[in-house]
Amino acid sequence: MKPLLVLTALLWLTLSSSAQENIDPGKDRCSHCNMFIRNTQFSALAIDTEKTYKFDAIECLVNFLKSKEESTFSKLLVADYSTGGRLINATSATYLKSNKIASPMGAYLSAYSSAEVAEKVKMEKGGELMNWTELKARFKNSNFGLMSHPTHHHRPDAYAPIGVMGDHLHHKNGFMVSVRYMTMDMEGNLNGSSEASNMEIFQDYMVAPQSMKMDMMMVGIMYAPSDKLTVMLMQKFVKNDMDLSNRMGMRFSTKSNGMGDLKISALYGLVNKQNTSFHFNAAINLPVADIEERHDTPMMENMKLPYSMQLGSGTTDLTIGGTYKGASNKLSWGIQQLSTLRTGENSEGYRLGNLFELNAWTAYGLTNWVSISGRLQGLNLKKIEGVDEELNPMMAPLANTMNSGFSKIRSYIGTNISLGEKAFFRDFKLGFEVGLPIFQDVEGIQMDEGRTINAGLRYSI
Repeated sequence: MKPLLVLTALLWLTLSSSAQENIDPGKDRCSHCNMFIRNTQFSALAIDTEKTYKFDAIECLVNFLKSKEESTFSKLLVADYSTGGRLINATSATYLKSNKIASPMGAYLSAYSSAEVAEKVKMEKGGELMNWTELKARFKNSNFGLMSHPTHHHRPDAYAPIGVMGDHLHHKNGFMVSVRYMTMDMEGNLNGSSEASNMEIFQDYMVAPQSMKMDMMMVGIMYAPSDKLTVMLMQKFVKNDMDLSNRMGMRFSTKSNGMGDLKISALYGLVNKQNTSFHFNAAINLPVADIEERHDTPMMENMKLPYSMQLGSGTTDLTIGGTYKGASNKLSWGIQQLSTLRTGENSEGYRLGNLFELNAWTAYGLTNWVSISGRLQGLNLKKIEGVDEELNPMMAPLANTMNSGFSKIRSYIGTNISLGEKAFFRDFKLGFEVGLPIFQDVEGIQMDEGRTINAGLRYSI
């Protein structure tokens, strides 16, 4: 009986040890950066008497050990890149840093049990060989590998400010759901870049806009079928409220609300280096929104609302552009250019102007869970082509296509916040941003733009 108990205990210890050294791709998370471990060729383990710590990259293991006593771990293991991920002793392995072998966190590190094999890979791929001691010294004395890769989504500043969309790729099988809210206030009117009074407007029009509030909610889903490709769906919901005054001083309001257009986007990675990345943006706008919104006014019941009060473009629009991002230890930055090109003519006889947009931002990580950001946004919108014959261009400036198109620059300050350090909450990011125009030059008479607020919640795995 006693030999049987001893055999059972030995078998249990063997199985327990084996289980400790097992990594389940797509289910296990990195103990340092909390990302899912997807590629075992770069994985690593640290085992002590109580727990097994699992890592998606060698650089995460080394950064993790910075705040630990290495001697407290019974085993430090790294994946042998040349064998597809067989775990080997980290302290005796040979390490290669080569820009042609991209590790998950952007340090471009791979490990080998054989120094000869590592030398052969170096001859083929280029790079630098290091032993364990040299590798740790590199991490200790510089920002080498310090979660500085632009796609490290668990840094709060890894995401662009919440008002920028299509700013990041996901790793293969990565998934994100987002809900965003935008509100903009307008007060008074401009003629070019100068203030336009009601009396000036009444010389040519029967009605003068007084104030307007635009609200938009956007629900998005992102999925990455590969490390280089991420696809996205974005559905808008729009609400517009406008106060107006006629020549007699009568004030009245018009409203429109409902589902906006649907956008399908694709992001394709072209450059993915340790501290920088660049991807191509492309999207198609599907005209599912209503562009025949109406509202009762003192002049007419069920009057058709002007162009800017409609819920969508009414045309299939194409958006193309690119996004460049960079990051260091606590600082990140980016620039994104997008061009939206309208196609054809909508059912009401007109086409909105092409839109050219440039965003540039920088963000600083105050802590592991909060960052602050600054952003500049430049916009150039061309004039509306064609006319909606049902709209009277003498009724109000908004109903006259001569009063369309503008150039604007907006400035924003914002923050991104991780909702907590626990694994579940770290998948949630809250974003907030507030902005004001610093330059406006409009075609004809248009409303004077005021404050814009962007807010949103993102959940990614």
